Amino acid sequence: MCSKREDVYRVVKAFAAKGEWVNPEAKRYTQFLVRDFERNGLNLTLTKREELQRLRTQIDELSMRYIRNLNDDSTFLLFGQMELVGLPPEFLKSLDEAENGKLKVMLRSHHVSPVLELCKVGLTRRLVAVAYGRRCEINLTVLEKLVQLRHKLARLLGYSNYADYVADLRMANSSSKVFEFLEDISVSLTDLASRELAMLKELKKKEEGESNFGVEDLPYYVKRVQEQQFDLDFGVVKQYFPVNLVLSGIFKICQDLFGLRFEEISDAEVWHCDVQLFSVLDLRSSELLGYFYLDMYSRAGKYDHTCVVALQNGSLNNGAKQIPVALLISQCRKEVGGHPELLRFSELVNLFHEFGHVVHHICSHASFARFSGLRLDPDFVEIPAQVMENWCYESVSLKLISGFHQDITKPIKDDICKSLKRWRCSFSALKLKQEILYCLFDQIIHSTENIDIVGLFKHLHPKVMLGLPMLEGSNPASCFLRSAIGYEAACYSRIWSEVFAADIFALKFGGDLSNQYAGLEFRNKVLAPGGTRDPVEILYDFLGREPSIQAFVDSKTGFR
Repeated sequence: MCSKREDVYRVVKAFAAKGEWVNPEAKRYTQFLVRDFERNGLNLTLTKREELQRLRTQIDELSMRYIRNLNDDSTFLLFGQMELVGLPPEFLKSLDEAENGKLKVMLRSHHVSPVLELCKVGLTRRLVAVAYGRRCEINLTVLEKLVQLRHKLARLLGYSNYADYVADLRMANSSSKVFEFLEDISVSLTDLASRELAMLKELKKKEEGESNFGVEDLPYYVKRVQEQQFDLDFGVVKQYFPVNLVLSGIFKICQDLFGLRFEEISDAEVWHCDVQLFSVLDLRSSELLGYFYLDMYSRAGKYDHTCVVALQNGSLNNGAKQIPVALLISQCRKEVGGHPELLRFSELVNLFHEFGHVVHHICSHASFARFSGLRLDPDFVEIPAQVMENWCYESVSLKLISGFHQDITKPIKDDICKSLKRWRCSFSALKLKQEILYCLFDQIIHSTENIDIVGLFKHLHPKVMLGLPMLEGSNPASCFLRSAIGYEAACYSRIWSEVFAADIFALKFGGDLSNQYAGLEFRNKVLAPGGTRDPVEILYDFLGREPSIQAFVDSKTGFR
């Protein structure tokens, strides 16, 4: 890898020192190269470079051990039928039976989530929540060691702590700015979260008497209130979203908003008969902008996540343009018995999100592949995809992409559209408070050394969660995978992108979903630059002001 070669580093560093830039993008590209080299320790002595490599090796080994401990955990709890009242018969039938006739509930999300959401027995919910929250207690020492090593690595590279090392590559820029962001969101949602919690406590009091309300009760009573407040049957909702109709609707929305035309290439050479290839052209000039493959349906041996893969980044080299190519992988089930395949609402939202990534990748005009497509600041890259999700909750767009599967001329009903929009924000403040709790925990352990991880969580929990204490006997740090690997010191990033996506949508599209002027401006000012400009500058240029959290807060509190 060139970013680890000292001879290449010295040449690039010497070129950067001359300051002979062809253009601002070339200057930024060179600065990024130097930063990459130096984050790999090329500016350190050989001894310190070797220490850096040892630290990275140890960090990788401990990260894998943390994951392996969780994956290898086969703990289960035993319950009788009466202790699982409220769970559907098909779920109970799926549980293995022990020799004493009791049913095994594995401490895995596909068992735990249904129990916490549906079981009417409070003691069962509590037992499952505590056991799930104390899995792999050995991982506590693994995480403590991981955090220590990460701080050593950061200091070796000249950073005060690991959180600042991570933030240096992101819009947030510093851990102090992340703390400020999380605190602002948390405080802004406190009043609404308090009202939501009071509602849940009142319902529990009616159903279970004077027993204390605990954090383990949240999933069950949120679901109970939602059932009472919304006449929303997602089995019925699904019948309005045949996959082909949804796809044609997404193409139409992207055409009208962003000035793009999608054309299927019928004789394309593909790796499976289900895969489609589309060319993407500018609607006005018919210029070819890029290609994307669509691999919609699940099958044996296929990668089992929904995502977008950048197969080729766009770039410009001596006047020759390299065309961007993307792959959208989804996991829809193939139609059976001649009936059109129907999308669950969650699948619909995922599809819009991933199309946001496709459009972003295709519309990038960066000269350097390094800045093209989805190779962007991690705090910024999810924003366009989050913006696209909004079209799944507005009546005008829902009617465009929907049609009853037995008669596609009949779009989804108005009352369902209204319920979906209200459901989106239902108990959103409490849910965000829980997420902010984990984000703060992640940020603190990676910005402060020698901290008591167990004590920290006990302190943070009631402070963020409106007085609700941490479940006694649980230890979330031992099974908090995001902080252990992949999102360490960056758990905040999902909320960050959602906040600024809400600001964009409210200001530019909230009053007119088909505002082509705003859509083309979004394409040219936000999507096209890729990583060639600082993301904060891109958003300021597009919004005409500093990005704000207010639209996000308003969307959760119903003031939008």
